Amino acid sequence: MPEETELKLSVRPEHAARIKKHPLVRALRAGRARTKHLVGTYFDTPDLLLNQRALSLRVREVDRRKIQTLKRMGPAGSAIFVRDEWEQDVNGRVPDLGAIEDEEIRRFFAETDAAISLHPMFRTDVRRTLWTLRDKDAEIELALDIGEIRSLKGARAPICEAELELKEGDPRRLIEVALALNERVDCTVGALTKAERGYALCRPEPPAAVKATPVVLERGASIWQAFVKICRNCLAHLDANDAAARTGNDPEGIHQARVAIRRLRAALKVFKSALPEDRRAHFMKELRWLQKQLGDARDLDVFKAEMLTPLRARMAKDAVLEDLSLRTEQARKKAYAQAHEALASRRYGRLRLELEQWFLEPVGEGADQPLARGVRAFAKRSVRKAHERVMADGDRLQTMSDAELHALRIHGKKARYCVEFFASLFPERAARRHARALAALQDCLGALNDGVVAQALLKRLGSKADPLDPRAVPYVAGWFAARIHDERARLAEIWPKLAEVEPYWR
Repeated sequence: MPEETELKLSVRPEHAARIKKHPLVRALRAGRARTKHLVGTYFDTPDLLLNQRALSLRVREVDRRKIQTLKRMGPAGSAIFVRDEWEQDVNGRVPDLGAIEDEEIRRFFAETDAAISLHPMFRTDVRRTLWTLRDKDAEIELALDIGEIRSLKGARAPICEAELELKEGDPRRLIEVALALNERVDCTVGALTKAERGYALCRPEPPAAVKATPVVLERGASIWQAFVKICRNCLAHLDANDAAARTGNDPEGIHQARVAIRRLRAALKVFKSALPEDRRAHFMKELRWLQKQLGDARDLDVFKAEMLTPLRARMAKDAVLEDLSLRTEQARKKAYAQAHEALASRRYGRLRLELEQWFLEPVGEGADQPLARGVRAFAKRSVRKAHERVMADGDRLQTMSDAELHALRIHGKKARYCVEFFASLFPERAARRHARALAALQDCLGALNDGVVAQALLKRLGSKADPLDPRAVPYVAGWFAARIHDERARLAEIWPKLAEVEPYWR
């Protein structure tokens, strides 16, 4: 089966010219650059049957040729796309399904009647500059694409990206070249293919936020294999929310992106004892930076949704709340701009590439290699320790200070992610009940954190030149004091469910 191995970089338009002049491109290129004008039309059925099957079908015009390409997406969460690809010359501008060699794909078209309902969905129009790069045992085709995607209803999106396609050699060379480009070019890992961006243009609704999918680990997996699979799951979660987080100011998109980052940080903590500390510390630092860049937007969203909106509904036309709402909206615009800038930054791009480089490193085998040992014993120990840490102070739950309850919430959050990461290795129902109880604890104690964050936000929403109305402070304090009182009472109902958790990890 033909296969395409490719790494895509989203490039700031003002930095595109730097790729042509990059020292690495000049040093590794074999022959001169070639420039082509490519116009591709993507086809699907009215109910998007191909898209639902992770297939994309395109007819591209290159000079006088018409080239049909059918692709099937591989697993998500990797910076490198590995896709099945079938490519043939065709005579016209519409697909020739008889030219497809794969029997399974041809059967799909026959059984679904997709062949008779195919129609154009969107087009890509790009000017492509191509270089062939050769170094060591690898041959890489570097393509700089500048143009746009257009839906047939008129929606448009710009294209400015570099594609590194491995023609021969070790896939790790793609990462090395991408990291070298990243040193001089503002670029990030392209989370979406042209086809995925085109389909997004065809949908009437804006990009939607997506929750994490369950992690499924093989029982015979090593600690390293489990760690990489969990991290890729977290990165797939982050990529799935990339469009929702970057476009507009959808609160749920930013929220799910932060959850994905937090889950990735949790994975680095869960596997701390097995990982090289220098690597782990580096990525923890970079992920803390990224989470902080998105944090202001999320905090302001919660402040608005949990306090301002319901309070204004009860106290309409209150001058203090109207002023506070105006300041909050102004701060949210700045916070979202900061989040969008971080997700498009060179630093974030480098973080993604370095993670991928780490995941592709070979790990030695044998009993003397901790990462090569089976993950099941490690998972049992990790879940047991996480649960015990949560339950350690249960006997003094009602006398805990706000600071101690906040610390309990953090321990509960870490334990929940740990349970979810390893759930597939244990009895499904027991692990799911455990995770639900920990999630309820996290939500219950969330009011404490919301109250602390709200007090800090008030200080930032005012300034010496434009001070906040002092009456806003008791408004916010009173609102969250009531919530915290209610959640403390609810804690007494949630805790017994955690105390009743059977030690299924044994």
